Amino acid sequence: MKKIILKSLLLVTISLGITSCINDDSYSTPTNTLETFELTTTTTVAAVNDDATTTPVEYTADDIIEAYVTSSDESGTFYKSISFQTIPADGSAPIGFSVPIDVTTLYGEGFTPGRKVYIKLKGLYTAEVFGSLQIGSLFEGGIGRISVFEYKNHLFPSATIVDEDTFVRTLTLAEAYTNANQNTLVELDEVQFTDSSINDGTNNRTYYDVDSGGGATNHLLTALTGGTQRIIRFSSFAIFTGNEVAQGSGKIRGVLSKFNSDFQFIVRYESDIKLNNPRVDVYPAIVGNANVFSASLNEPFTSYNTTNQTNFPKYINDAAKGSRYWQLKSFSSNKYIEMSSFNGSGSPGIPANTLFFVPVDFTAASTFTFKEEIRFNAGLALKVYYVKSENYTPGQQVNMSLFTNITSGFTGISYPAIGSSENAFNSAGIYEIPPTLTGTGYFVFEYIGTTTVTTTVQIDDIVIN
Repeated sequence: MKKIILKSLLLVTISLGITSCINDDSYSTPTNTLETFELTTTTTVAAVNDDATTTPVEYTADDIIEAYVTSSDESGTFYKSISFQTIPADGSAPIGFSVPIDVTTLYGEGFTPGRKVYIKLKGLYTAEVFGSLQIGSLFEGGIGRISVFEYKNHLFPSATIVDEDTFVRTLTLAEAYTNANQNTLVELDEVQFTDSSINDGTNNRTYYDVDSGGGATNHLLTALTGGTQRIIRFSSFAIFTGNEVAQGSGKIRGVLSKFNSDFQFIVRYESDIKLNNPRVDVYPAIVGNANVFSASLNEPFTSYNTTNQTNFPKYINDAAKGSRYWQLKSFSSNKYIEMSSFNGSGSPGIPANTLFFVPVDFTAASTFTFKEEIRFNAGLALKVYYVKSENYTPGQQVNMSLFTNITSGFTGISYPAIGSSENAFNSAGIYEIPPTLTGTGYFVFEYIGTTTVTTTVQIDDIVIN
C-alpha cells in the first residue's frame, strides 16, 4: 500500500559540479512540490549486499528496500550519484551503497542527508563496485546511471528525515578508510590537512588548485598522531573551491568513496570541515639529548649502529614540512645521513623541508666543512644556513626568515646531470666563519623536495675547526 504526502519546498539556485569527472550540463533552479511516499519494505539492504558480486546482475524480484541519504549535491561536491546507508537499531555497523542517477540537483528532488528513501529493485542491476554495493542500470557491462525518465519509478523519498547527528559515526583516520565504511556518513576525528596541502612552498593552497584527474584536487589528511596519510577530494565545481584550505585541526564530516584502489573522502559542504583547533606538529623535531655548542667537531657517523636511525643525540632532526627525517644510511661500510623525497618509480615525490641542526660556538670556531654525494638528481635539493641561538629554540616552530643562507659559500657542492648520480663523496668546500658572527647557534642542512624534485642528498664527515 502506498500513502502519498505533498509537501512544498522552497529551493535556491546554486552552481553544482562534480567529484570525479568534468561535465557540461546546464543547471536550473529546482522549484517543485515534493511528493513523498510511505512504502512497505520486503527485503533488507543486508540481503541485497550479501548477494552482490563483482558482476552486475539484474534484480528480478518485486522487492523494496529502505535506506537513508548521506550525500548531497547542493554544494557541487557530488555529481549524479546518491550515497545511502542503513541505520541499524541494534547498534551494529551500517551498510552503505550508492545509486548513480543521470540527474543533477538531486537535493532539489528531496535526496538530502538523513531522508529515508525507498528503492524498488525490480529491473535494476546490483554489483559490488570497488568494494561497495552499487545499484543502477546496466551500461556497457557495468553499473551505469538510472535514466532521468526511469529513476522516479525506482526511488521514492519518504517524509521521514533523521537528524544526521544521531547516526554519523566518529572514526579515526585509520579506522575510516575501509570498504565497509564506503558511502556511510563518517566524522573523522583528530585530523588536519598535511603541510603540503596548506602551502605549496610559495602560496597558501585552495581546495581546488591542481587537477589530480577528473577535474578535482586530491588533498591529503593526516591524523594528529601521524601514520598513513589519506586522500580527501574536492571537485572544481564545488561552490567553495577557491577558498584557502583550512589550517587548523579537528573534525571533518563526509562520505567515503573509492575509485579503483584509492579511497577518497568527500565532504558535502564547506561547513563539514570543522578544523577549529590549533594546528599540530605531527612530525616534531627530534632533539638530541647531548647538544653541545662546540668550537670543534668531527662527525663521520661511524658511532651510530641503527640503520634508518633518525635520533642523533648531538643534533636536531626536524621534518619542518612533511613527514620525512634525515636518516642514517650505510653503503660499503661507510655511514652517512641521507634525505630524499623519492616515493617509488612512477609516483609523485613526497614534498618535504627537512632540517638537520649542528650546534656550534661561532665565537671560538673558524671553519665549517662537510662532504656531499648527490644521487638520482631531479633538481636542486640542498641548502645550508646558520642561525643564532636567540633566533631558534630547539623543538619549536622554525622561522626561516631568521636563518642566513650560506649555500653559495660551499663552492664544492655539485650536481650531476638530471637523472644521474655521483658515485663518491666530494668535499663541499670550506666555509670561513666571519669574525662578526659570534655567540652560539647552529649550522643547518635543509633538504627541499617536491612532487618532482626527488633528488637524494647524502651528507658525511661534518667538520668544525
